[in-house]
Amino acid sequence: MNNSDIAVIIPAYNEQKNLPVLLKDIESHLPHAHIIIVDDSPVPTILKESSNVVLIARDSKQGRGSAVLCGLAEGLKHKEIHYFFEMDADLAHSPAEFHRFLEKRHDADMVIGSRYIVGSKILTWPKYRLIQSKIINLFLRYLLGLHIFDFTNGFRLYSRPAADFLVHTPMKEKGFIALSEIAYKIQKRGFKISEVPVSFKDREFGRSNANVRELLVSLFGVFRIRFCAFI
Repeated sequence: MNNSDIAVIIPAYNEQKNLPVLLKDIESHLPHAHIIIVDDSPVPTILKESSNVVLIARDSKQGRGSAVLCGLAEGLKHKEIHYFFEMDADLAHSPAEFHRFLEKRHDADMVIGSRYIVGSKILTWPKYRLIQSKIINLFLRYLLGLHIFDFTNGFRLYSRPAADFLVHTPMKEKGFIALSEIAYKIQKRGFKISEVPVSFKDREFGRSNANVRELLVSLFGVFRIRFCAFI
Protein backbone atom coordinates (compact mmCIF):
# COMPACT_ATOMS: atom_id res chain seq x y z
CA MET A 1 0.00 0.00 0.00
CA ASN A 2 1.41 3.41 -1.00
CA ASN A 3 1.05 5.87 1.89
CA SER A 4 3.36 8.61 0.63
CA ASP A 5 0.42 11.04 0.88
CA ILE A 6 0.63 10.81 4.71
CA ALA A 7 2.85 12.68 7.16
CA VAL A 8 3.31 11.84 10.85
CA ILE A 9 4.12 14.82 13.09
CA ILE A 10 5.86 13.98 16.38
CA PRO A 11 6.51 16.73 18.95
CA ALA A 12 9.36 15.60 21.22
CA TYR A 13 11.14 16.70 24.38
CA ASN A 14 13.75 14.41 25.95
CA GLU A 15 12.47 11.32 24.12
CA GLN A 16 15.82 9.90 22.97
CA LYS A 17 14.98 6.38 24.20
CA ASN A 18 11.43 6.29 22.85
CA LEU A 19 11.89 7.76 19.37
CA PRO A 20 13.86 4.87 17.77
CA VAL A 21 11.23 2.40 18.98
CA LEU A 22 8.38 4.59 17.73
CA LEU A 23 9.96 5.20 14.33
CA LYS A 24 10.44 1.49 13.73
CA ASP A 25 6.79 0.86 14.62
CA ILE A 26 5.53 3.67 12.38
CA GLU A 27 7.57 2.45 9.43
CA SER A 28 6.19 -1.07 9.85
CA HIS A 29 2.63 0.26 9.37
CA LEU A 30 3.20 3.23 7.05
CA PRO A 31 6.49 2.42 5.29
CA HIS A 32 6.26 5.27 2.77
CA ALA A 33 4.92 8.00 5.04
CA HIS A 34 6.83 11.21 5.77
CA ILE A 35 7.86 11.45 9.42
CA ILE A 36 8.51 14.90 10.89
CA ILE A 37 9.97 15.15 14.40
CA VAL A 38 10.00 18.57 16.06
CA ASP A 39 12.48 18.27 18.91
CA ASP A 40 12.76 20.89 21.68
CA SER A 41 15.20 18.85 23.78
CA PRO A 42 18.14 20.68 25.38
CA VAL A 43 20.38 17.80 24.26
CA PRO A 44 19.84 17.23 20.52
CA THR A 45 18.32 13.90 19.53
CA ILE A 46 20.50 11.75 17.28
CA LEU A 47 18.73 9.34 14.93
CA LYS A 48 19.86 7.02 12.18
CA GLU A 49 19.61 8.77 8.82
CA SER A 50 16.52 7.98 6.78
CA SER A 51 15.15 9.46 3.58
CA ASN A 52 11.61 9.75 4.92
CA VAL A 53 12.44 11.24 8.37
CA VAL A 54 12.92 14.97 8.97
CA LEU A 55 14.26 16.08 12.36
CA ILE A 56 13.67 19.74 13.23
CA ALA A 57 15.78 20.67 16.26
CA ARG A 58 14.66 23.86 17.99
CA ASP A 59 16.81 25.69 20.52
CA SER A 60 14.30 25.81 23.39
CA LYS A 61 11.10 24.31 24.75
CA GLN A 62 8.41 26.21 22.87
CA GLY A 63 5.39 24.04 23.68
CA ARG A 64 3.61 21.07 22.19
CA GLY A 65 1.13 23.13 20.20
CA SER A 66 3.92 25.20 18.69
CA ALA A 67 5.80 22.02 17.75
CA VAL A 68 2.77 20.50 16.00
CA LEU A 69 2.19 23.67 13.97
CA CYS A 70 5.88 23.72 13.02
CA GLY A 71 5.59 20.11 11.83
CA LEU A 72 2.41 20.82 9.87
CA ALA A 73 4.09 23.78 8.16
CA GLU A 74 7.00 21.54 7.14
CA GLY A 75 4.66 18.86 5.83
CA LEU A 76 2.61 21.34 3.81
CA LYS A 77 5.71 22.10 1.74
CA HIS A 78 5.13 18.72 0.07
CA LYS A 79 2.13 18.91 -2.27
CA GLU A 80 1.76 15.13 -2.35
CA ILE A 81 0.87 15.04 1.37
CA HIS A 82 -2.89 15.12 1.97
CA TYR A 83 -3.19 13.73 5.52
CA PHE A 84 -1.28 14.63 8.67
CA PHE A 85 -1.08 12.49 11.79
CA GLU A 86 -0.11 13.98 15.14
CA MET A 87 1.08 11.62 17.88
CA ASP A 88 3.08 11.57 21.11
CA ALA A 89 6.72 10.50 21.15
CA ASP A 90 6.44 8.55 24.42
CA LEU A 91 4.87 5.35 22.99
CA ALA A 92 1.46 6.17 24.50
CA HIS A 93 -0.08 5.92 21.02
CA SER A 94 0.10 2.83 18.84
CA PRO A 95 0.80 3.06 15.09
CA ALA A 96 -1.14 -0.22 14.81
CA GLU A 97 -4.27 1.95 15.16
CA PHE A 98 -3.52 4.26 12.23
CA HIS A 99 -6.04 2.34 10.14
CA ARG A 100 -8.91 3.46 12.39
CA PHE A 101 -8.21 7.10 11.57
CA LEU A 102 -7.66 6.45 7.89
CA GLU A 103 -11.03 4.75 7.61
CA LYS A 104 -12.59 8.10 8.61
CA ARG A 105 -10.38 10.36 6.49
CA HIS A 106 -13.03 10.98 3.84
CA ASP A 107 -15.71 11.78 6.43
CA ALA A 108 -13.95 14.33 8.67
CA ASP A 109 -11.22 16.98 8.54
CA MET A 110 -9.98 16.13 12.03
CA VAL A 111 -10.16 12.65 13.51
CA ILE A 112 -9.39 12.42 17.23
CA GLY A 113 -8.16 9.23 18.87
CA SER A 114 -10.43 9.16 21.91
CA ARG A 115 -9.80 7.39 25.21
CA TYR A 116 -13.35 7.94 26.41
CA ILE A 117 -15.70 6.39 23.86
CA VAL A 118 -16.91 2.81 23.40
CA GLY A 119 -14.08 0.52 22.32
CA SER A 120 -11.25 2.58 23.83
CA LYS A 121 -8.77 1.31 26.42
CA ILE A 122 -6.47 2.96 28.95
CA LEU A 123 -3.59 0.75 30.06
CA THR A 124 -1.04 1.15 32.87
CA TRP A 125 -2.18 4.64 33.88
CA PRO A 126 -2.35 5.60 37.59
CA LYS A 127 -5.92 5.98 38.82
CA TYR A 128 -5.40 9.59 39.94
CA ARG A 129 -4.29 10.59 36.42
CA LEU A 130 -7.30 8.88 34.88
CA ILE A 131 -9.67 10.72 37.23
CA GLN A 132 -7.84 14.01 36.61
CA SER A 133 -8.04 13.56 32.84
CA LYS A 134 -11.75 12.72 32.88
CA ILE A 135 -12.57 15.78 35.00
CA ILE A 136 -10.55 18.09 32.74
CA ASN A 137 -12.23 16.70 29.61
CA LEU A 138 -15.70 17.12 31.11
CA PHE A 139 -14.81 20.70 32.00
CA LEU A 140 -13.54 21.37 28.47
CA ARG A 141 -16.61 19.84 26.86
CA TYR A 142 -18.91 22.01 28.98
CA LEU A 143 -16.96 25.26 28.61
CA LEU A 144 -16.08 25.00 24.91
CA GLY A 145 -19.46 23.61 23.90
CA LEU A 146 -18.09 20.95 21.54
CA HIS A 147 -19.48 17.44 21.25
CA ILE A 148 -16.08 15.85 21.81
CA PHE A 149 -15.18 13.36 24.52
CA ASP A 150 -11.38 13.64 24.44
CA PHE A 151 -9.86 17.11 24.03
CA THR A 152 -6.46 16.28 25.52
CA ASN A 153 -5.23 13.21 23.64
CA GLY A 154 -2.67 14.23 21.02
CA PHE A 155 -3.32 11.34 18.64
CA ARG A 156 -5.07 12.94 15.67
CA LEU A 157 -5.41 13.00 11.90
CA TYR A 158 -5.90 16.24 9.93
CA SER A 159 -6.90 16.75 6.31
CA ARG A 160 -4.68 19.04 4.25
CA PRO A 161 -7.27 21.88 4.24
CA ALA A 162 -7.53 21.67 8.04
CA ALA A 163 -3.73 21.62 8.45
CA ASP A 164 -3.36 24.61 6.13
CA PHE A 165 -6.03 26.50 8.08
CA LEU A 166 -4.27 25.84 11.40
CA VAL A 167 -0.85 26.92 10.15
CA HIS A 168 -2.27 30.23 8.91
CA THR A 169 -4.45 30.94 11.96
CA PRO A 170 -3.08 32.87 14.98
CA MET A 171 -2.93 30.71 18.12
CA LYS A 172 -2.86 32.01 21.67
CA GLU A 173 -1.82 28.73 23.30
CA LYS A 174 1.49 26.92 22.76
CA GLY A 175 1.42 24.09 25.33
CA PHE A 176 -0.89 21.10 25.84
CA ILE A 177 -4.02 23.25 25.93
CA ALA A 178 -3.35 24.05 22.26
CA LEU A 179 -5.01 20.68 21.54
CA SER A 180 -8.28 22.17 22.79
CA GLU A 181 -7.75 25.46 20.98
CA ILE A 182 -7.15 23.58 17.73
CA ALA A 183 -10.37 21.58 18.15
CA TYR A 184 -12.31 24.74 19.00
CA LYS A 185 -11.04 26.65 15.97
CA ILE A 186 -11.52 23.71 13.61
CA GLN A 187 -15.14 23.38 14.71
CA LYS A 188 -15.85 27.12 14.53
CA ARG A 189 -14.40 27.25 11.02
CA GLY A 190 -16.94 24.65 9.90
CA PHE A 191 -14.63 21.66 9.53
CA LYS A 192 -16.04 18.30 10.58
CA ILE A 193 -14.60 16.48 13.61
CA SER A 194 -14.90 12.76 14.32
CA GLU A 195 -13.57 10.46 17.06
CA VAL A 196 -12.32 6.89 16.94
CA PRO A 197 -11.54 4.61 19.90
CA VAL A 198 -7.87 4.05 20.69
CA SER A 199 -5.71 2.31 23.27
CA PHE A 200 -3.56 4.50 25.51
CA LYS A 201 -0.72 3.45 27.78
CA ASP A 202 1.59 5.28 30.14
CA ARG A 203 5.17 5.90 29.04
CA GLU A 204 7.84 3.23 29.61
CA PHE A 205 10.90 5.49 29.48
CA GLY A 206 11.43 9.00 30.80
CA ARG A 207 9.09 11.32 32.64
CA SER A 208 5.86 13.00 31.60
CA ASN A 209 6.19 16.63 30.51
CA ALA A 210 2.67 17.46 31.79
CA ASN A 211 3.56 18.80 35.23
CA VAL A 212 1.18 20.50 37.69
CA ARG A 213 2.27 24.00 36.67
CA GLU A 214 1.55 23.33 33.01
CA LEU A 215 -1.86 21.87 33.85
CA LEU A 216 -2.79 25.00 35.85
CA VAL A 217 -1.58 27.27 33.05
CA SER A 218 -3.62 25.18 30.62
CA LEU A 219 -6.81 25.64 32.64
CA PHE A 220 -6.41 29.42 32.47
CA GLY A 221 -5.83 28.99 28.75
CA VAL A 222 -9.31 27.49 28.35
CA PHE A 223 -10.88 30.81 29.31
CA ARG A 224 -8.73 32.62 26.74
CA ILE A 225 -9.87 30.15 24.09
CA ARG A 226 -13.56 30.48 24.90
CA PHE A 227 -13.93 34.17 25.66
CA CYS A 228 -11.41 35.88 23.36
CA ALA A 229 -12.02 36.56 19.69
CA PHE A 230 -9.47 34.69 17.57
CA ILE A 231 -10.63 34.72 13.97
